[in-house]
Amino acid sequence: MDYNKKIFVTHAGYDPSLERAIEEIFRMFDRDWQGKTVLVKPNILGPHPPEKAVTTHPFLVKCVVRALKKRGARIIVGDNPGMGGYGKIESVARKCGILDSVSDCFINLGHHPLRIPAKSKYFKEVTISREVLEADVIINLPKLKTHSLTILTGAVKNTFGYVVGADKMHIHAACPTPRQFAEGLLDVYQIRPPELNIMDAILAMQGNGPSNGKPVFLGLVMASDNAVSLDAAAVHMLGQKPWSVPHLEMAAERGLGETDVRKMNITGQLNSVKDFQFPGTFVPGLAGLVLNRYLSRWMNCLPEVVRKRCTSCGICSGHCPTQAMTRTSDGPLLDRDKCINCYCCQEMCPENAIRLSGRLLRMLGRH
Repeated sequence: MDYNKKIFVTHAGYDPSLERAIEEIFRMFDRDWQGKTVLVKPNILGPHPPEKAVTTHPFLVKCVVRALKKRGARIIVGDNPGMGGYGKIESVARKCGILDSVSDCFINLGHHPLRIPAKSKYFKEVTISREVLEADVIINLPKLKTHSLTILTGAVKNTFGYVVGADKMHIHAACPTPRQFAEGLLDVYQIRPPELNIMDAILAMQGNGPSNGKPVFLGLVMASDNAVSLDAAAVHMLGQKPWSVPHLEMAAERGLGETDVRKMNITGQLNSVKDFQFPGTFVPGLAGLVLNRYLSRWMNCLPEVVRKRCTSCGICSGHCPTQAMTRTSDGPLLDRDKCINCYCCQEMCPENAIRLSGRLLRMLGRH
């Protein structure tokens, strides 16, 4: 497969410097926008304010929409949020600040689902938003974040938002190991790779993301017309090898993008970020490669409920793909035999009441 190796990196904040950066990106990745239907796809995981670094910042979305309007495009903005937000997309987008910033362009992607065949060994069909399939151009606006299952939430992972509603749960259940989910994620990504990817790495997230990690200021915007290459450049910048992220390793094997930064055409400085914290579920280097491939089912952390934070809202049990988490009068209860370590409970918990820890100690029975 032919793909571009162009990566753009620049410093910016949520201020006029970002407007200038977006204009530079549109000049670098120039195309005919006049009259084209463009789907702008931010990360709208759940109802989190911008300062939490969970979702794409609304000012970035606004700057992209403004640039497209200048170029005569027909713009729609939307996402299928985390499973807890299905059917509540407007309220979720308002809490994130995105609805108010682009209200005239915003749509609910869940209103027009299409069931289509999937080229996957794990699922035969998948429900995708019609706008994803019909847009002339997709501009993908991921947030640079860690992710307890996929290691990184970036440009490739953001396309999982193509999937409507409960089908996200079905894919998790059909792909119960990290490597299987990586394959399933790429199967979704290949349905419609975005034409342009602009990553919000101004306020990023480290630790046990994608919703309960710690914000960290990097002050960067990154862009590429290839999502795989953009994510690989980001992982390299954060101090890890791109092949240590399963879906990037597999994407390279499928020929979906360049993951070797030495072969990329990089404009700007891809400086190393010191002491960036990856999830507790991540083991770097060759040891991590072996664990992810062969031992993940036995080595992965199991989620634990932090009782003093839990409000018994039921979100974790309601969005567990295998019904391993059940709601009781004393709070959620985990069936370890059913748990597939997808960490949807941790991702969706609004109170940060799910803890992931103890990989090796669990194996030794000491935790």
